[in-house]
Amino acid sequence: MQASQSQSDRTQEQLPDLRIVPLASLMPHEENDTQRSEPLIERIRTAGTLLNPPIVAPMDDDPINGHFVILDGANRHYALRELGYAYILVQVADYESDAVQLETWNHVVSGPSWFEFLRPINAILGLKLTATDLLSAQAALAQRDIMAYAVLEDGCAYTMHATATTLAEHNKILRKIVNTYKRNGVLNRIRTDVLRQARKLYPDALAIVVFPHYQPAEIVVAARDGAYLPPGISRHIIRGRAMRLHYPLEAFRENGESLAQKNEQLQLWIQRRMAEKRIRFYAESTFIFDE
Repeated sequence: MQASQSQSDRTQEQLPDLRIVPLASLMPHEENDTQRSEPLIERIRTAGTLLNPPIVAPMDDDPINGHFVILDGANRHYALRELGYAYILVQVADYESDAVQLETWNHVVSGPSWFEFLRPINAILGLKLTATDLLSAQAALAQRDIMAYAVLEDGCAYTMHATATTLAEHNKILRKIVNTYKRNGVLNRIRTDVLRQARKLYPDALAIVVFPHYQPAEIVVAARDGAYLPPGISRHIIRGRAMRLHYPLEAFRENGESLAQKNEQLQLWIQRRMAEKRIRFYAESTFIFDE
């Protein structure tokens, strides 16, 4: 009994900061990914619940009319907006704490031939493609001397260089690059830049596009200024992430309840879940197979 109570107390202390906020208060830092968001809209509509809340961080100190940058969940934000909801359930994280880690996804591209992949990228005005070895491309990207690089079948790395003096210009060119293969291929996210490893998961993979590592300030500025990154580049790892809530969508409608009332209902819902012992904290890394 004491062990059970101790576990319950630890879970209570580690509970994430869950809030219902106006949908309009969220500011994405990346473009919407239609390959993910369109199917997501139908899944959410059919389920009638929000499974996993977006992760957000405050952009100002205004507790009433403040704005939040979406660290993860831009497609869920887009889906609820398209479905006509006025509010959304989010998990608020402290971007400056060690509970949030910012990393980068690479894009593994399937579908087009290598010629169909490279030709539209090479046609982007002001962008220069150069064939080199993988190690040189990795070093150039680490120094931010290039925008990105792509690894293809022949084992070469193709660096992508363009002159960009501002973050907005840089991200605009990256969006143009990603849009070329979003139209002609299938985009998935991966950590490796080794094609043979990617093909263990994606047998039809043609290329891997590798992007620079970003800093949190660049993410916030991208959201503030509308200088969006392409979809699926930033990767935020959140310690103590809330998942599989299945919170009812009806709570997000404009139904006469104030925002304070909606959050009171949320807290009561969390308390009921605690009393029913339905909230469990997993300290270890976890694979979710029905996301």
